[in-house]
Amino acid sequence: MTKTQILSTEDAPPGRRREWLCEVIGREYARADACALPTQPLFNEMTIYGEMDVRVSAIRSNAIRIERPKRPLLPDSQDAYLAVVLLSGEYFLEQGERQVSLRPGEMSIYDATRPHKICCPGAFSKLIVSLPRATTRARSPGVDRHVASRVAGAAGIGAMAVSYIRSLAAHAGELTDESFAAMSDHCADLIALSLSEPDEYRRANRGREATLRRVKRFIESRLGDPELDPAMAAQALGLSSRYLNALFEAEGLSLMRYVWARRLENCRRDLASDARAPIGEIAYRWGFSDLSHFSRTFRRRFGQSAREARSRSE
Repeated sequence: MTKTQILSTEDAPPGRRREWLCEVIGREYARADACALPTQPLFNEMTIYGEMDVRVSAIRSNAIRIERPKRPLLPDSQDAYLAVVLLSGEYFLEQGERQVSLRPGEMSIYDATRPHKICCPGAFSKLIVSLPRATTRARSPGVDRHVASRVAGAAGIGAMAVSYIRSLAAHAGELTDESFAAMSDHCADLIALSLSEPDEYRRANRGREATLRRVKRFIESRLGDPELDPAMAAQALGLSSRYLNALFEAEGLSLMRYVWARRLENCRRDLASDARAPIGEIAYRWGFSDLSHFSRTFRRRFGQSAREARSRSE
């Protein structure tokens, strides 16, 4: 039968669970820091099928934040891309300039050895397919253009890939090592196909990506302006509000959701680096005009209050 590992934080002493989880993530995937959000106790369970080349993991977890540093202290044991299929809950992924929010049934991919951030604000479950770098780039030479982008699981090749991954995870324990290896190889092919695009669409997509970068640069320059909204951006950039929101749909966002996310990230950074500034001053600095709205959105995004975020950084 296929080699199977079941690894759970429940098997570690309560005081060592975060350290244990970081060790396991570093060994099985790539070096990263993991921590529970204050809303739920730390719990994470991984069932990993296969021991080489393409592996499939089924993961159940409470709310968690995972961040890959720019320079890990230790080398990685794996050199892989990770394809993620969300089964339940919410999943936010950021890599480079890309951000994606997955809904259940959708898939994304990221480079496990490059800096990335993952935030799941509540209990969730997902499947991970570990894809070795060399063979993945051979199958999909443009894979790096697709990190932190959404692959819809409702139609087309994306639906076939997601369905195949779910079926493989469900029946992996019944397969021989040889059968699992053959089927996981087909799984990698389907993922590569789901990332590929016709040349015309790819050229159009590059144009959209360039426009999206221009929009994001404008947003960054106006984040502190509480009047920033789609109408202001549309007028300044010579685009329609509808088109602006369509640009962000590929990342699972609207323009204003992206604005709020960037404001909150800057607020969290300043709370850690500017200990003398009152919390309200920092919120106003980044375009929040309503402190109660700021407090609610900050807690919803990071699983803790602004005051708790500041006290943790001190």
